[in-house]
Amino acid sequence: MPRLLVTAGPTREPIDAVRFIGNRSSGRMGHAIATEAARRGWPTTLLLGPVTTPAPDGPRIERFQTGTELQDLLTHHWPSHDMLIMAAAVADFVPESRHAGKLSRRDGDLVLTLKPAPDLLTALAKSRRPDQTMVGFALEEAADLPERAAAKLQRKNLDAIVANPLAAMEAPDVDATLLTRDGACIEAPPGLSKPAFAAWLLDHLATIHDGTRSSTDRSLP
Repeated sequence: MPRLLVTAGPTREPIDAVRFIGNRSSGRMGHAIATEAARRGWPTTLLLGPVTTPAPDGPRIERFQTGTELQDLLTHHWPSHDMLIMAAAVADFVPESRHAGKLSRRDGDLVLTLKPAPDLLTALAKSRRPDQTMVGFALEEAADLPERAAAKLQRKNLDAIVANPLAAMEAPDVDATLLTRDGACIEAPPGLSKPAFAAWLLDHLATIHDGTRSSTDRSLP
């Protein structure tokens, strides 16, 4: 059984001592995946962002707030795991600087300069072992989703990617498609709850990971 590393929830990138840039990710998808994996007996580590959902029983849990904190946790844990499911909604842009105290409207107009955040998946892919499996998520407008998810799969050198329409954010149900490195496009049954989708997804990812390991074994002298 694979040793699974799951990320879930949003990041919070500080603007000042009070305010931050975040997003509406509930973390329920990653929560459901980690819960289902632990139920199956998979050794599971869940890296969980700032969410209000109670932490699940079963997986080992470590918390993060910012993308930098998540990056540090991934760097530490990824070498000891076989599969990564990157369900966290990591900020694409972060403030260029953080105000030391609390900003006040009395200070007048505020210009907030953002810079691109590090690409965590791409960085991890550069140091992966041949027997490790990497799975990402793509959240896009429905009309752009297939093309952008396929491009992200190739660009980040992933084994599979879950393509989700924007409507999935904060929704209890999922209408998603699983794209794989070998060109497969597998549509999940429509309207699955996130726990049901997690079970469906892990069934398929277990097969993909077994194929990765078999290919690695065959390449050994």
